[in-house]
Amino acid sequence: MISRSLLAALALMFVMGTANADQRWQRVEAVTQALDNRVPELEGLSLELPLVAEDGSSVALSVSFTGSLEDGEHIEKIRLFAPGNPRPEVADITLGPLASPANIATRIRLSETQQVVALAITNQDRAFLTTRDVRVTVSGCLVGGGDASAIAMANPRLALAGSVRQGQPVTVRSLINHPMETGLRPDGQADDSIEQQLVESLTATLNDEPVLTARFFTGTSANPYLQFQLTPEAEGELKLVWQDQKGEQMEASQPVRF
Repeated sequence: MISRSLLAALALMFVMGTANADQRWQRVEAVTQALDNRVPELEGLSLELPLVAEDGSSVALSVSFTGSLEDGEHIEKIRLFAPGNPRPEVADITLGPLASPANIATRIRLSETQQVVALAITNQDRAFLTTRDVRVTVSGCLVGGGDASAIAMANPRLALAGSVRQGQPVTVRSLINHPMETGLRPDGQADDSIEQQLVESLTATLNDEPVLTARFFTGTSANPYLQFQLTPEAEGELKLVWQDQKGEQMEASQPVRF
């Protein structure tokens, strides 16, 4: 019997020989671990970034699914990687059926010119992958300083863009003030004298039903911004909870009315 890993390896060789997309992502350990022997489809996922980013500390990124899914299938996870950063993980976003269609926007930190990778996995275990090259003028690592122990979250914001209709997607925008101290300095190395202090996660619920959970890493920009789609079937309260690495939480809520 041919093992799943062997089948994956053979399929990956086929992809390498036929796909037109850039294949540098195959040499990124964090990406191959996230794929876990799945063979990604290289069409259907759209990744938007500027060709040139003047300031690598805050680069606008959007990723959306434009392909076809089976009945009952939805995008369950979106993972973002910046392999040229000291740590390649940028954000892991888990989507429930209410966070549909899969359309995410955020801001990321890039230390140098590099290829950014977006990976989407469905609830039926299919994977979609795409990449985008970005030229960075000023490194996103040339920031930092201050007393990390004094860092705290502040001013959480949540807004719905436009009117809300039952069963129709509405854009949700969120932002919280926080410097996202990475503990890294311009040489890309951790400074033991500087404590890493990040906003660790954002959880969104509607009437206590999970909508979305985002896990942020050092590749997420200061003042984490996240935009996503919500398709409500019932009125209620949309609640967002941010948590930092110290375990402290802040909340924001917004009524959802048709």
